[in-house]
Amino acid sequence: MYRTLNRLDLQKIVAHCKGDYHIELLEETDSTNRLLRQAAESGAPEGSVLFALHQTAGKGRMGRNFFSPAGSGLYFSILLRPQAMADGMKITAAAGVAVAQAVQEVLGIDLSVKWVNDLYLGNKKVCGILAESAMDGKGGFDYCILGIGLNVFEPPHWEEDLDQIAGALLPEKRENVMEPLAAAILDRFFDWYPKLSDPRLMEEYRNRSFLQGKKVTAVRGDTRTVGVVQGISDEGELLLRTESGELLAICSGEVRLEDYR
Repeated sequence: MYRTLNRLDLQKIVAHCKGDYHIELLEETDSTNRLLRQAAESGAPEGSVLFALHQTAGKGRMGRNFFSPAGSGLYFSILLRPQAMADGMKITAAAGVAVAQAVQEVLGIDLSVKWVNDLYLGNKKVCGILAESAMDGKGGFDYCILGIGLNVFEPPHWEEDLDQIAGALLPEKRENVMEPLAAAILDRFFDWYPKLSDPRLMEEYRNRSFLQGKKVTAVRGDTRTVGVVQGISDEGELLLRTESGELLAICSGEVRLEDYR
């Protein structure tokens, strides 16, 4: 049984939002993505948003967990029902741009995007994005669950090894940060969502690229390819110049650069 937070916190988020969203706020759950997926299967409308103060099993890419300690971050999922198959990667790009723009707007902090779904402050990851989709059987989406985890305040402690790679926007807690930041992310994202084909979206995404010019390892299943990042295509693909001189357009997988810093 999940206990809903008092309405005051929810009302603060809603009060800062320019858009009209179906927002629910929980004190604790295992995964907002999992719960919102259940809601999607039951016919919940696009624009449904589920926040939790604490996730016990937050979902990251590649089956990893996303560390979600109470009171330290924004952990939430958005239900979308996109019309076009080609929108999947651009939904993630729009979320990354929205978070970066909102953080700049509310806190004056510049973040970089690490393709495809992470945001960095300096050399530390402060945000992860996970889009999980279900198809309608006709070649299109039934729904897409967009999960966002943003480390706002430095937690009392990190899980093992995370202190070397994870960071937070602010070193200590502050009043009146979480609600305006949450609202700004939602407003920025839903500004971009109807404009996924607008070339300005990918231009914003490219301008914030953390990987441009860096030597990386692209991991796709059991295949590992080393190369230098040349850019990001208009469709959101990572352009990688391999050691043999070939230019690859990578549309899925994971990119690692820890070996080359």
